[in-house]
Amino acid sequence: MRWLLMFVTGLALMLSACGRMGAGERIAVVNWEKALEGHPQYMRLQSLKDEFSLLVDRRRQQEIVGKTSLSSLAKLQQLKLHSKQSYLSADFMTRMAEKQAAEQEQLKKLSNQYADEVDKELSGEENKLDERYKLRIFNLRLKLDTIRMMPEERAKLEQELKAVQAARERDRMLLMQHKMALVNQRMEPHVKEMQKRLDDYAREIQVRMMAELRQDAEKDGSAIQKAPEALKGVLDTVDQELDKRQQDIEMLETSVKKDVESIVTRLAKERGYTVVFHKYRTNVLADDITGDVISGLKKLELRAKAVGALSKKSSGADVQK
Repeated sequence: MRWLLMFVTGLALMLSACGRMGAGERIAVVNWEKALEGHPQYMRLQSLKDEFSLLVDRRRQQEIVGKTSLSSLAKLQQLKLHSKQSYLSADFMTRMAEKQAAEQEQLKKLSNQYADEVDKELSGEENKLDERYKLRIFNLRLKLDTIRMMPEERAKLEQELKAVQAARERDRMLLMQHKMALVNQRMEPHVKEMQKRLDDYAREIQVRMMAELRQDAEKDGSAIQKAPEALKGVLDTVDQELDKRQQDIEMLETSVKKDVESIVTRLAKERGYTVVFHKYRTNVLADDITGDVISGLKKLELRAKAVGALSKKSSGADVQK
């Protein structure tokens, strides 16, 4: 079967295309903008664009402020200092986040180890708990299954069985709480040690950053006559960040469009559509597949999450081994 997929947006082009179609041709239409908005990554794409626009505005404002401040070297020095402080602050947060993640991972391993130890230590208590209720529950169920009795007696016996089962669950919950308390008790000194390491690490970074700020201030004092070059350096740094963000936006936007196009292409092949319009404004009999495209995008998201979960599970299994 001849198969042709066309995306037509202009009315004149659409009418021309329709004039060439045969009576048996199947036509579909997809609301392209709505389909893009239905992509799981669309909100992230919009957020990146908003952040990019905000950064462009800030860059423009920074350039205006810098140029008008060239007559005031003190203001230019303050601008550079502020930019450096912002950079160091972001770097500090990144380093602390990485350090904390590593510490948390170690605590998690230790917590799992203590949990296993507590389970072994209290296995006897758990067995005793089960033995304490097993015979009572067995006898009550046996009576209900084998003895013929009046409805009132059966209801009373069933109520007694529920009460015994509820008591068993309460005891199990108490035992679980006791286990958690033991684990937390053993973890407490390790948590305190971790917090101390984080505090020491934070102070170390802060001291180093303050020394770097002082060193930069001294250099600015001797090179204040190079203010235009300094301003250019600040703007170049922002421009580099803009370039990077623009690349991220373009890559994500291309990926989103490819996903939508892939699903539209697949649906066209599966259903035998010869032409798929982005949109139309005339009386053309066409199937609206926008909803099916959005459903396909959601399935892509679910598959991606499933693959991610499987990968994490596999990594966790490797760590335990």
